[in-house]
Amino acid sequence: MAERHRPATHPRAAVFAPLGDEGRATRVEKRLAEAIYSGVLHDGERLPSEPELAAMFGVATVTAREALVALRSQGLVTTTRGRGGGSFVNRPRHPDDASLRVRLASMSNVDLRDRATLYGVIVAGCAELAAAYADADDVAELRELVPDETDTDAARWRHADAELFLSVAALTQSARMTRELLRLEASFGALVRLPLMDPEHRQAAGERLAALVDAIGAGDGDAARRTASTHVRESVAWLIQKKAALG
Repeated sequence: MAERHRPATHPRAAVFAPLGDEGRATRVEKRLAEAIYSGVLHDGERLPSEPELAAMFGVATVTAREALVALRSQGLVTTTRGRGGGSFVNRPRHPDDASLRVRLASMSNVDLRDRATLYGVIVAGCAELAAAYADADDVAELRELVPDETDTDAARWRHADAELFLSVAALTQSARMTRELLRLEASFGALVRLPLMDPEHRQAAGERLAALVDAIGAGDGDAARRTASTHVRESVAWLIQKKAALG
């Protein structure tokens, strides 16, 4: 609960980028909520203070306060007073596999493919652009996010997969692109990573993630786009097959 807010990373920089003029409190609330649901902001992490948030987002302190009030009403933030106090992320429990299967069974194939198409286009576009902008340090950071092939913890694979693709998005140097992926991660990310519970799928996914980082490191945008697209396509194929088995 007492974890301090962490140093800025590429996805975090997109989260805390200044806002435009429209509906500022709601936009601060929405952006932070998406970052919490997607896992960019960690459970128990202390958020910047109200004045710090206001400066980061380019809004008045009262606007940042209003957004935090709304997040508290949703149960996404807990605020404590006094020394060591502040506003802390209260991330909802990750949906378990049974819940995800129920959600999968309730979706039509058309809806699933529609969501996957948008997600895949954004992810592939980010990968292609990242290959043009990433430097050696960026690639080294991405490589550290690729799970070890001997790791059998599906939850860690899911977290690593999400963090890697959000980091790839941030390398596009487009805050809008990164936030769009954040939005999709919040609504679709948990489902698209359900296949990582399958050891066989996980092994193939690990090879694709390593290949993706290699392509970005080589500045090969075409290969990066194809690999990212294949990664999403294989996950969706697994989901459709599983959905058919669920009846």
